[in-house]
Amino acid sequence: MFSAKEHFKQRLEAVSNKINTDLDFDFSAVSKRIDTLEQFENELMQGYYSSKQFFYRGERTNDTNRHLLPTMLRNTAELFEDNELGFVHIDADYIYDYYSSLGSFLELFNKTMDKTDKNSLYNICAFAQHYYHKSPLIDFTKSIYPSLSFALKDRDIFDDDIVLYVLELKSKEDYTTDINTANKWLSEINIYASCFEEADVKAVIKEVLSNKSLDMSKDFKRHIDQLNTPPIPKAKLIDVPTNTRMKFQQGVFLMLTDFHLYNVRYFTKNIREQFEITKYIINKEICPEILKMIKRDAPWYSYKYLTDVESAFKKAVEE
Repeated sequence: MFSAKEHFKQRLEAVSNKINTDLDFDFSAVSKRIDTLEQFENELMQGYYSSKQFFYRGERTNDTNRHLLPTMLRNTAELFEDNELGFVHIDADYIYDYYSSLGSFLELFNKTMDKTDKNSLYNICAFAQHYYHKSPLIDFTKSIYPSLSFALKDRDIFDDDIVLYVLELKSKEDYTTDINTANKWLSEINIYASCFEEADVKAVIKEVLSNKSLDMSKDFKRHIDQLNTPPIPKAKLIDVPTNTRMKFQQGVFLMLTDFHLYNVRYFTKNIREQFEITKYIINKEICPEILKMIKRDAPWYSYKYLTDVESAFKKAVEE
């Protein structure tokens, strides 16, 4: 017979799981470990060569402080440098004004590359991401090889595990190969960034996770609801290559919008509902063998060639 005690225990577990899911700042709720080459082959390489549509991003270390964020939002000190309120609304006007403030950057881009304004931001954001390293976009690729190379970086010694994000597309509505759609998405970008004392929120989290009271969990849920306005992020994938390097790397961009960034954290639940996302943590012990695999199977995607397309093609001819 199903006892009241068992029912109460299940309710507690459900609340705890929901809290952990809502607080998944770094995609740890969907993480998997890869400790052997056999796992690597079965989990990643077989998927890559399947008919499914995957997108990849490599990170050189499994660091809880490294969040999946666009370069424009990673440095909170710079973001709030001229803002005493510790609050910034990032929209198309903000992005355009930001590039306008960089000396002759925007003027030179308009003269030599392409005309841009607040309704046609994609080209300058893509250019800035690759050549200035500040944009509201996040690099991904359709090929597993360059993503692994960016994580491995041709190193001889690996002190830390590496990370490979794998996104599987669920809906074509969240993906585009059309520059007009990309411009529209960027013209509607809507991000609120704020800076607050993390100790306050951490104290609440610690108290809830150590306390088995349903009332405390409800209080914490209300706290989350208060933090969670505007809503948690929506994600878009933009597959519009703008230069030879991007085409060679099979690059795409992930764009996050309609969310509130707290310091450098945000709730990932919506993104994980839009895309099938797995954060693979790859054991540092097998990294040298993965490096050998790249040099054997796709040497033109070795790290030293990723930004040197001419040398990559020369290498391909040699092979």
